[in-house]
Amino acid sequence: MGKVKDGAPASKAPKPSKGGATGGSKRRKDFALFLANLFSVSLYKPMQGRHARIYSAAGLGLIVVLGLWRFYDVLLVYSPATRFGIPTAIGLVLGWFIFRIMQYPPFVEFLIATEAEMNKVSWTSRDDLYRATTVVLTTVVLMSVFLFGVDWLWSNLLQLLGVLKFGGGGAFGSSAG
Repeated sequence: MGKVKDGAPASKAPKPSKGGATGGSKRRKDFALFLANLFSVSLYKPMQGRHARIYSAAGLGLIVVLGLWRFYDVLLVYSPATRFGIPTAIGLVLGWFIFRIMQYPPFVEFLIATEAEMNKVSWTSRDDLYRATTVVLTTVVLMSVFLFGVDWLWSNLLQLLGVLKFGGGGAFGSSAG
């Protein structure tokens, strides 16, 4: 029971193609949901992932402001109405777009999960950070002094032996002079 005669493989049900009706309709459905969110005014889980949303929106807003500032500089040759009006209109549209992106359910779920994971991180205390930084900086300074001393010692020893000739007439290590 269950064996196929003559060693012929059992036939499998065909898989639906990715470019067929199912793949395209899912993309269209996702795009329709995105457009519906873009023209909506509702908030999606407003109290969850709040810090991640604020910082993400601030980062995107900073990018938009810097781009608008650059665009304003390009428009300096035009009238004041054009110089201020076009960047302001673009800024309002992009500001609304950023606000709506921060309410788009898949992106919000990602930000909520990100903030939850960041809350699980064990952050070092200020005192531990101060001690570790002191150790690293002290080690760097001591290694620099040690390597400078070794370099100075070998440089002078090799000059005394005549292997290294440096007359001081050019840049250090140059053969001019």
